Amino acid sequence: MREVKIRAVHEHKKLKDTIAELLRKGIAAGKTRRPKTPKPVKLRGGFVPSTEDIEAAINWGRD
Repeated sequence: MREVKIRAVHEHKKLKDTIAELLRKGIAAGKTRRPKTPKPVKLRGGFVPSTEDIEAAINWGRD
């Protein structure tokens, strides 16, 4: 609360206006969501991924 009061003084604003602004910014920041990550793939039949398979999976995750 002390930091908010100091911020209000430095910005020449009322405390209630500074609190309202910070709340609006916090709510707006919370609206952005990260994309869902795909479920892990279950391997069957003793498949061992190659280095190329692993690199392709890593690069796919970066896109």
